[in-house]
Amino acid sequence: MPRPISPLTPLAPDPSLRPRSAPASARKSLRRPLIPMALMTLVAIGLGSVPLMIAGAVVWIFWAVRYILLTQVLDPSGSTTPYINQHSNIAAMIARGEHAKAAEAYRQAIAADPADVVACDHLAQLALRDLKDYDLALFALREAERRVPEPRRQLGYALQIAGTCREHLGDPGRTMVELRRILARYPDAPNAASLRAELDELRSEQFRGQ
Repeated sequence: MPRPISPLTPLAPDPSLRPRSAPASARKSLRRPLIPMALMTLVAIGLGSVPLMIAGAVVWIFWAVRYILLTQVLDPSGSTTPYINQHSNIAAMIARGEHAKAAEAYRQAIAADPADVVACDHLAQLALRDLKDYDLALFALREAERRVPEPRRQLGYALQIAGTCREHLGDPGRTMVELRRILARYPDAPNAASLRAELDELRSEQFRGQ
């Protein structure tokens, strides 16, 4: 009988991490023309000049598009959005094939900044894909789970940890430990039923092997 597909497939890298936000000065520079634009509009209305009113409307539309692009797309939360280091210098090491050196650089970045989740994500990918160092991947994933504040993202990393234990390490015992931890910490996980079934399957396999 074929084995069921494991529900512990590692998730994609966290999409919520954003690059450096647009500087606050850009927002201020967009607000400066508002008074002249308003005056021009009032003059056009007062003179009843249709060409001036059309030109004013075009200017307002252009300004609105630029403002929405900056505030809602490039920098949705304004100047409070923190700078996130994308570690492009370490990515250059990977491009040159210096994987071990890059891994050490990521470890140093993780140790230096308790809020750096990007380094954890990238180190986990490097360890899984290139180094095949699964214990290092588990270290990075545990750090990421510990650092992110949102329960949904924490659960995602916890699932990747359990999936690494089963799919890469081939260790049923460690997988069962992680599954129990997930079910205890995230009892309302959307896939809780599948995780329990996975745990039951592993228990049955262990019992048959004794």
